[in-house]
Amino acid sequence: MKLINIGIAGCLGRMGSELVKKSIEDSRINFAGGFEHPEHNLINKSLSEILECETNQIVNSDAKEIFSNSDVVIDFTTPDSSLINIKLAQKTKTPLVIGTTGLSSKMHKFILDASNQIALFQSSNMSLGVNLLFHLVQKTASTLDDINYDIEIAETHHKHKIDAPSGTAITLGGFASKGRKRNFDDVKVYDRTSKTSKRKTGEISFSVTRGGEIPGEHTVSFIGENDRIDLSHKALNRSIFVNGAIEAALFLSKKKTGLYYMKDIIKV
Repeated sequence: MKLINIGIAGCLGRMGSELVKKSIEDSRINFAGGFEHPEHNLINKSLSEILECETNQIVNSDAKEIFSNSDVVIDFTTPDSSLINIKLAQKTKTPLVIGTTGLSSKMHKFILDASNQIALFQSSNMSLGVNLLFHLVQKTASTLDDINYDIEIAETHHKHKIDAPSGTAITLGGFASKGRKRNFDDVKVYDRTSKTSKRKTGEISFSVTRGGEIPGEHTVSFIGENDRIDLSHKALNRSIFVNGAIEAALFLSKKKTGLYYMKDIIKV
């Protein structure tokens, strides 16, 4: 069996370091190397010593080298870094898995356009369970109308997370609005602190908690006059995201162009 060469962007980040370890352990994969920003203080240091794993790779500063040596690269970094990596992937014609959250609508448009040249896989959440939740939320929203049921989305993440609400929470809101055949931008409410009026029919509201080292918890509540339905997912550790990203990379390694999502590799 031919091994798939996988490179990792942001290889010392929370997700990046776990992806490095998983890539080394997975018998289907050859870890092609990982890179960090050239000014990172651990550049050229041994990954085996830093992450306590078995590899002769170092923390590389040459992203182009990693892209050139990889069949596919996995990117869980920041929107600015992901933009740079997409442009580099275009130059090297390397498929790229994007797990970065907090992407703007402009960035999503850029990803869509770039997918005409290279293969891209993008998801705000690589968990099988969360992607099943997306579709359960859409189905529930289509069944429970906005006159009788209000939708509230609550999410909790570790204290280091920068974007809020999370990309997963926003995606859940998107599926909920799709279920009700509404434009998400017309019904979303990220902040109520400046509002002096009561809740409007059809609004989809968000609440955010940051603390500790929680990998991710999301609950979508459908609140009626006489009952309440909660659809929830709680990540106990980051392995579910790591495993999903690896499967996405293996899937994408066989593609030349196009934009793909979790729904393309799982049955829902």
